[in-house]
Amino acid sequence: MVSKKLAQERFSALSPAIQFVADDRYTGDIEKGFRHWAFSQVLGAGNDVEDNHIQEATAIDGADDFEIDGWLIQEEEEDPVVTLYQSKYRQPGTTIGTKELAAFLSAPDRILSPAQVVSANNEETKELHDRIVKLAKSTDQRCTINLAWATSGTLSPKARQYANENTQKTLTKEVGGSPREFKITLKCWDLHDLHENYAMQLEADDSTNKHCDVEFQLESDSYHEVIVPGIQYRTLNMTMPVGLIIDAFDKYKYNLFRLNPRGPLGNKINRRMKDTLADDERKKRFHLLNNGITAICSDWSLDKDTLKLSVGNFQIVNGCQTTVTLWDSRALVRDNQDVKLSVKLSQCPEDIAKDIAATTNAQATIRAEDRISNEKIQNRLQSEFDSMNPSWFYQVKRGEWARMLGTKSYKQKYLEENGKTYRKLTTKEVAQAVLAFAGLPGEAKDRIRFFLDKETIPNPNNNGEISYEQIYTSDLVAGQLLLPASIQRYVWGYVAKEKNQQPWLEYARYHIVALIGSVLRKHYGVESHLFPAPRAEELTAAIGIWLPILYRTAVIAIRNAREEAENSGEYGGHREYFRSKVSHGQMQSRLKGALELARDYGDPMSSLPS
Repeated sequence: MVSKKLAQERFSALSPAIQFVADDRYTGDIEKGFRHWAFSQVLGAGNDVEDNHIQEATAIDGADDFEIDGWLIQEEEEDPVVTLYQSKYRQPGTTIGTKELAAFLSAPDRILSPAQVVSANNEETKELHDRIVKLAKSTDQRCTINLAWATSGTLSPKARQYANENTQKTLTKEVGGSPREFKITLKCWDLHDLHENYAMQLEADDSTNKHCDVEFQLESDSYHEVIVPGIQYRTLNMTMPVGLIIDAFDKYKYNLFRLNPRGPLGNKINRRMKDTLADDERKKRFHLLNNGITAICSDWSLDKDTLKLSVGNFQIVNGCQTTVTLWDSRALVRDNQDVKLSVKLSQCPEDIAKDIAATTNAQATIRAEDRISNEKIQNRLQSEFDSMNPSWFYQVKRGEWARMLGTKSYKQKYLEENGKTYRKLTTKEVAQAVLAFAGLPGEAKDRIRFFLDKETIPNPNNNGEISYEQIYTSDLVAGQLLLPASIQRYVWGYVAKEKNQQPWLEYARYHIVALIGSVLRKHYGVESHLFPAPRAEELTAAIGIWLPILYRTAVIAIRNAREEAENSGEYGGHREYFRSKVSHGQMQSRLKGALELARDYGDPMSSLPS
């Protein structure tokens, strides 16, 4: 068993990150902070779930939650996957036995049992049941339910053995009148697993610009140089033992992916790779079943006599998923020379890597925000945010903040005055704020992918439309985006403090941003989606003065619309109500009355800059 002293040391190393989330999102509640932080470690980065969405994904926590603290659903054409999550916050050094693991292992059976769901008093539990049943009915393939369990305690040897013995099983339940088979998997992280994962990220975080020089020992007849007349970039195609890539990752960790458009993703392709690597026969064909990796470098040289390949600043621009999956499965394949991988290596400038990454990535779907991550306008906006006073970090590439940028001291310049939170935004968060501010709260939450994919979205508020190209123009400046993004940040903070008293607030966040945008636009006579830069910057600078009263006004309007819907019998629950376009219209119609009510206590517009 690991000593309590070591457990305390490791928890102390994680504590600042956990406390940061607790302060930023849950008014200091360390248990909820751990739940959120651990979710981001074991599921968040791998499934594109950012902080705002983790709060939504973990909203099920509470009475009748069937041991489930959070969930994610990947609705793919084949092999649909549901991930159920539970966290157990325990004092470091606390030993965890099999009882709690066994209770969580029963969660799929309970959530798929109609009788238990009907008797539950948790709306999120019912919603989850409906989603899983709908998913199961929509496919002829077997559904997979992944169980992810995290604790700040230490698994006992018996509990670790229990977890290992229950990594996979099959559950048969009746769905839609016929029996359906579900594949159930279980993976557990205790304090020491979480510490190892976090330490690996910090290592990359503290040495982002490390020159990744590697050496590969090639085998005869396993490589060839590609020479194209008129193209100056030297390319080498190779098939090498996977252990060489595992060793490179062991040395440099996430620094190998500085030029990759995203970090490692926990998707079905990774799981299938692991299944292949665990199969004694299929892993010998891994280089045929896997697309391999694409890398660039500053230079490479091959000694034809010894077959030793020396590579300067090795960077993987396509194959992050493969590399990390190999690392996770290293115990099975690291020393097996028969398990091989295809590698394409090109000597070329880093700016060429952007095109290579965008066009070669077929291992896993690039998300909408990944496709804009290398656009010149996004990189310009990142520089503008960084040049503000005070500076803001604008993440244009998923995983950039956590794994690919700067040292801890570099991040210090983004620290808020409270010393706990950072001035940090992502392209997706900002785009959602823009849509909500423009009066499209439902689209901000559920259709952001279409917006970032540059599809046109109707905007009934001005009888027009809105699109990515309309917003992200050559004359757009960061200050125009910071206003809606800052409003959204403040609203999220207020809701986090008040949602225990008014649970529906968590579903109303984008609507609050939309109503505030509506009030500001009418007050200043602005018809465009964004405010002109000078006015936007002026409003942002004074946001702490004028926002509280407008937030309260918006909440009153939404509360009145919601109560009227309840009284008329048209309220079908929080989630359903706040997804309805009709509901947003009702909230807008109550805004005038809310402003009149607010004027009873003083003019809500008096605090706005003139």
